[in-house]
Amino acid sequence: MFLTTTDPTAVTEPLMDAESLKKLMDGFDPAALLPELDNMFGTLDTICRWAVMIGPVVLLVLGLCYLFLSPKEANYYFGYRTYFGMGSVNAWRFTQRIAGMIFTALGLVLTVVMLVIIGGFGAMEVSAMVYRAIWCLVWEAILAILATVSINSLAMYFFDRKGEYRRKPKK
Repeated sequence: MFLTTTDPTAVTEPLMDAESLKKLMDGFDPAALLPELDNMFGTLDTICRWAVMIGPVVLLVLGLCYLFLSPKEANYYFGYRTYFGMGSVNAWRFTQRIAGMIFTALGLVLTVVMLVIIGGFGAMEVSAMVYRAIWCLVWEAILAILATVSINSLAMYFFDRKGEYRRKPKK
């Protein structure tokens, strides 16, 4: 069956002939190595749904934390930290309230919109579902960046770097 040589100077011969290779591959089914397509596409559907919903839920939780659990004074460990929001207690509290309101509102809106979108995933083809999920993730990222820029801009608009009001609030 196998051809072997003990002479090291001999010309290299094939170690396995065609008949022995046929016998070895006789009971082999290459399709058995592939995963079942039903399981793979079912998993892909679940992954797309989870990926689309994680962003809005994280924004919602962060917003609620900034609203209700933020420290009373500026620190470097917890809270929404900006350069202009850490100068004074007033600037810190303002920044936490604004960040909480914006992130909570954005999280609520995105959660509702994404629930509607992923509700239609079951009727889609796999490629269309993945394409839609990627676009949802891109829009979530863009909106989160815009929210962050707006919070920083508001803190910069109302406070200077020392945390003092740029414009005195009217009493």
